[in-house]
Amino acid sequence: MPRNRNLKFALVGAVALAATAGIAWAADWNNSGSISLPNEMVAAASAFSDYMGRAGDVRADFRDGEAVHEGLKTGVAYEQVQFEAGMISYGALVAMQDPRFIDAVSRAARSEADRQAFAAQLEADPAQVLHLDGADIAAREVETALMSRAAPVAEAGKAVKQAAYDIQHNAWSKERIANLPARLKEVKALSASPYPGTAGDGARLSRAMLQLPPAGGGTPAVSPVVARSLALAAVALMGEAKPSDMPQVQPLLTEYFSADCLHMAKLMLYQCMAVASPHYENVFCLGQHALSDTGQCVAAAVTASPDRTPPPPHVVLASTEPVKAAPKAARHHKRRRS
Repeated sequence: MPRNRNLKFALVGAVALAATAGIAWAADWNNSGSISLPNEMVAAASAFSDYMGRAGDVRADFRDGEAVHEGLKTGVAYEQVQFEAGMISYGALVAMQDPRFIDAVSRAARSEADRQAFAAQLEADPAQVLHLDGADIAAREVETALMSRAAPVAEAGKAVKQAAYDIQHNAWSKERIANLPARLKEVKALSASPYPGTAGDGARLSRAMLQLPPAGGGTPAVSPVVARSLALAAVALMGEAKPSDMPQVQPLLTEYFSADCLHMAKLMLYQCMAVASPHYENVFCLGQHALSDTGQCVAAAVTASPDRTPPPPHVVLASTEPVKAAPKAARHHKRRRS
């Protein structure tokens, strides 16, 4: 048991070093291989972790309209594409802490040809990673870690949503927001701004990995998002997730239903804010759509059935027939009765 703990700490240190420096490091399990995560993934994982921590700390004790606005700025401060990639990358870092999973990846891809072939297989079908020895345990660890981040955000949203009703006995909560269009514009700008990444991301992620909760029972099956986290971890452990590999790795960083859930959460938030005139209605928007919906999107990504499939893409075929001239506008007149 102490040996496994030491290995876990050593790997966390390696992840932190590579994440901070943006470089690859030598892999103990493979003399010729290297592990690396592109800066985009490190920044995304850090952005996800940081947002979930700050959003989970939003309190419902609002004293005035400015406090509501500050809460909204915290609740919306993630770009949804980067957030989803960060959720999956964060899960990959969790899987990379499991010694049994690391050893299974090592055995599955000993040569360079094996590594490249296995990485291509996982990028085409992430669920193939579940055939690795120890993948089931690593999946439970990822599920537990992501759910532990989602639960405080959903709970904060529930409390804030209740506050939307509780504060209505305060006169300030019923005052109309004078600069609502400007505030909505600011919220949309914050939502569209990806986190750029900093030199301290690796250290923060390292601390987060050291504070992971023990794995729970998990779900009966592994969701597509969790499978993507495991596949990304395996690809990174094989040294096939370097910055130059990003075009091939990119499909692992998104999943149709989780992306759609986050998109709808932001869309509903904007629609809510657009008609939220008094402050207490903005509190409702914050609690329901910025916090609760986001937390529920992460939880749904963990518990989703692996059997659900996205709808086929809508394809419009170009017509080969010549374009007909538009008919002349009909003259408006009343038809004469006979």
